[in-house]
Amino acid sequence: MKALSELTRQDLALIKLLCFDCDGVTVPEGTKISENQGKLVVETMMIEDRLVQKLNQLKSKYLLTFSSGRSLLYLTRMFEPVLYDRVILQAENGLFTLIEGEVTQLERLSLERLELLRKIKYRIRVFGESNSDVLGFEPKQFSVSVHCRQEVDQIPAIVKQEARGEKLYCLWNGEAYDINLAHLNKGRGLEKLCQKLGIGQNEVLAIGNDPNDKEMVEWAGIGVTSNQESMSAADYYTLQKQELGGEELVDRILELI
Repeated sequence: MKALSELTRQDLALIKLLCFDCDGVTVPEGTKISENQGKLVVETMMIEDRLVQKLNQLKSKYLLTFSSGRSLLYLTRMFEPVLYDRVILQAENGLFTLIEGEVTQLERLSLERLELLRKIKYRIRVFGESNSDVLGFEPKQFSVSVHCRQEVDQIPAIVKQEARGEKLYCLWNGEAYDINLAHLNKGRGLEKLCQKLGIGQNEVLAIGNDPNDKEMVEWAGIGVTSNQESMSAADYYTLQKQELGGEELVDRILELI
């Protein structure tokens, strides 16, 4: 793994698509959720104007993709200042894609799998009624995302108990547990998007910082991480010159081109 400062213009020669993680990479981390008696309040950070201006410069040369575990509606609000021309959103870890005014789904989920996810959410909700560390569920179409004050061992245990042979992920991102079918990950979502666009693997650069970014960063022709501990297989790492690793990458690319 090399420092981002070693990325060269030659490295970028084939790149057509830039894929960014969201929280902690292009948008500051910090989501507050409270759920009580049917009332859900969600507070989150937004993309900053300074980065918006830089990303708009990149759009003339690259397609931009923002990939997140969040819902598509949520992402649309977060990235509204850079939408829609030459910008693609991938939500719920690649399950849904918004591209050129069309929403596509990575695959159809069977009724059995939907019921499995619903049951897991129900069990966690019941458990959370007597555990103050469980704050509430982020609204999503199919994925389960439960926000907690800290890691709660019982939540991965519930997922494991209910899996019954189905391969699921249950990833802690510092704020919440993201839960879904293991093969519905950002890497597969990015791969399918590129197949649709006719873009090759070596024409993609991706940056992430959390465990749910691992497949995406490893699949891309050039992978960048702003968290070496969680992603040792990346090609480059950011130097923390900026608060957000995504902005540091954008600055480096603009400098080179």
